[in-house]
Amino acid sequence: MASSVLIPKLLPCVDYPQHLALADVAARLRDPNAIEHQTHQLSYFTYNGLFHVTAAAMSRVMPIEMAGRLIVAGSLFTLGAAVLALLRTLGKPPSYAGLFVPIIFSFSVRWGFVNYGLATAIAASTLVLVAHATLRPRLSTAIGIAVMGLLCAYAHVLAMLVLCTMSAALVPEIAWWASAQTGASFAKRASSIFGRALAALGPLLVGCAFCVQVYRLQYDWNPAMYKDPTLEGTAPPIWKKLAIFGEYATGLHSDFADQVCLYGAILVGIAIAIASFAPRKGKSLDGQLNLRLPFVVGLAAYLATPVVLQGTHLIFQRLAQAAAIGFVLALPRIAGRAERYLSRISVGIALACGISLTYHSTLFAIDTNDASRVIDDMPERRAAATIVYGFETRGFNATTLTHLHAYYAARKHGDWAFSFARYLSVPVRFRKGAEPPWPAKGWEFSPKEYNPRCKYARRFPLLIVKAPAHASSEHDVKQAIFGIDAEAVRVVSHHGRFWSFDTTGLPEDGTF
Repeated sequence: MASSVLIPKLLPCVDYPQHLALADVAARLRDPNAIEHQTHQLSYFTYNGLFHVTAAAMSRVMPIEMAGRLIVAGSLFTLGAAVLALLRTLGKPPSYAGLFVPIIFSFSVRWGFVNYGLATAIAASTLVLVAHATLRPRLSTAIGIAVMGLLCAYAHVLAMLVLCTMSAALVPEIAWWASAQTGASFAKRASSIFGRALAALGPLLVGCAFCVQVYRLQYDWNPAMYKDPTLEGTAPPIWKKLAIFGEYATGLHSDFADQVCLYGAILVGIAIAIASFAPRKGKSLDGQLNLRLPFVVGLAAYLATPVVLQGTHLIFQRLAQAAAIGFVLALPRIAGRAERYLSRISVGIALACGISLTYHSTLFAIDTNDASRVIDDMPERRAAATIVYGFETRGFNATTLTHLHAYYAARKHGDWAFSFARYLSVPVRFRKGAEPPWPAKGWEFSPKEYNPRCKYARRFPLLIVKAPAHASSEHDVKQAIFGIDAEAVRVVSHHGRFWSFDTTGLPEDGTF
């Protein structure tokens, strides 16, 4: 599954190219003479920056795009491996990890929330250490939890919150079970539970303290960044969150193949739970560790959290993975024929999910590799924007082409429109006064709003276009986009439905 992101030239992740372009600026800022110092600044004190810093560091030895793809692939692989390791640590059948596979390439990854995706992988890995520390407290494990927790906090604050919440739900049941195995008195068991909980949860305070300090600093910079008066606290009803869980959890493909795999995994999990009530013959499963609280807490967080929280959008959808981890941990061990049968189905679902994602990634490559070729033909170190007529692709059900110009910025070391550098939470930000005024009518998601003569468009004279389906010739494409200025723009490149134009020299009409 992780290798599927290496198939297309461009990733099927909406915001990913924006973060990749910021990482490239971070790499450019290593040069004290770089012109980017005039417009951008780099701050390492953030909780949304591990991807940018890591990709920038890797770009010393490889192209920035390869660095970004490897980080995304590594995040997916690490997340799956961490869930498998967590099941093994807690004495659960490893095959249950197959039921988590359909949600590894999640809603968050689809939207290109790469820092959150990386942080989720770190959080799941840290949960393994938390489980080890609860079962067998050791200083080395505590240090590992503190370091991993700090990395998680540096990658994304929400993932750190999920890590703390899921750890707090995981530890009590493990500690209770582990203390019961000693056969000690109630007083000694209570003392043991407290000590195990302190050893496992205490080190997470390092990452928590980091998040608090970053929040205080950024709030002082701009209190309004944590507010969205029009959408704050909004959420669909609980019944809808449950009824279309698959869409909120993944929502990858227009043919619903991802959701078929996900709902299949849920049904197998339910079958495992039902089979656990059947009379057992032969092998005894008494004394197994039963975990229910992580699922209860994860599901409750998913159901109770709104779409927008503290000015950040698409929140509850990101919590579906926490509920899924709790779900597989809550599944009991079973014995006999049912165990063999359902284990094979679980592994089969994982394989089917991997094959499906590979197939859809191949379709996405067929649909979008022409866009990559157009970017290859464009001149370096210019300023670019994008217009997309028809966001759909056969592989992925999302607006994955929105930020094509950010790929240009990363590959050609240029500037790009609608830059995320305007957000204070990322490590690479505009210097005061360097951010271009926001357009009165943005065309990111609405190509018909593009005005080639407005001040914002003139700031970004290179234009990447996915042409309207009805426009097959150069004349048709130019007329559809530039109108009276059609003959004044120059074609830079053309591959399939993708074009790039140089609009240098067009007059300005005074509007933004």
